Amino acid sequence: MDDDIKSKGVALAERITSLSDEEKELVRRSQIEEANAEFSAFVHAFDEGKCYICAKPLKTYSSSSPCLHWFLRPKGIKKKHFDPVFEKYGFFQIQTYLRWVASHDGVLKNINDMPQEGTGKKFEVTIKYRDIDWSFSCAHSDYSGHKNSINGSFPHYHFQMRSDSKPFIRFNDFHIPFGEKELVQIEAMDASEGKIVPVFINGNGMSDVFNDEMLETVLSQSFSVDDESEGMFHSSTIIMAEKGKKISGEDLDALFREAKEKGVTVASLVHKLPNAVSRTMVTPGDAVVEQATRKGGRSAK
Repeated sequence: MDDDIKSKGVALAERITSLSDEEKELVRRSQIEEANAEFSAFVHAFDEGKCYICAKPLKTYSSSSPCLHWFLRPKGIKKKHFDPVFEKYGFFQIQTYLRWVASHDGVLKNINDMPQEGTGKKFEVTIKYRDIDWSFSCAHSDYSGHKNSINGSFPHYHFQMRSDSKPFIRFNDFHIPFGEKELVQIEAMDASEGKIVPVFINGNGMSDVFNDEMLETVLSQSFSVDDESEGMFHSSTIIMAEKGKKISGEDLDALFREAKEKGVTVASLVHKLPNAVSRTMVTPGDAVVEQATRKGGRSAK
């Protein structure tokens, strides 16, 4: 990594982390307002079958005007056409657009960016919209650049695009370089030790809820589904009696009946059960797109 980029990243991290709480809130509000305005323009054009960037129909493409809507695979487009798109748009720009497309079709479940679903790479995410899925992959060695490599000696990431589960662009088809602005942003994230993280407004993924802080809220507000293929989460609750006490079978049966009648999870009601302690394990449900990795599939939980 270029020393100048590293120093710029460190300087950016210092500027951001040194902001007061009031200044951070002003920046956050400004970013949200700007993102919401752009997202509104995206939705309005998308619903009309047009691209909010180039104003052309989503089903068409012009080789003279590379655009993000090409990732929707308009008729006639080939893999070779994507070189100029990757050159024009950066890693975070492309990902934001695809996250918006996926979120417009279904919130959260179409974006799998959970670290526990990946293979430990620096960046891993799979995004799905109807019959198309896109995956980004950047190993730590990709970001460092492969020494003595002709095609990948620079910081880069890999991209996969499938249609009806059939490869259109494969991970090894491109070594896509990060732009300088992106590298500075990533270096700032690394220098901040977790205080600066990428935020995709209106394009949240499963990692935004699949954490200890959010899962309790999610479980309390979740409802059960008859068809497991439609479930965003799968929860298993172990109920045990407190030490020296017993759980009434009648109370337990009543709890299960209430959960079924209300269409909610047992986990959301277990606090009502006298003399009980519980532990709930949560895993991604069948409705969540599986994260495509450069080796292997979804591991057992």
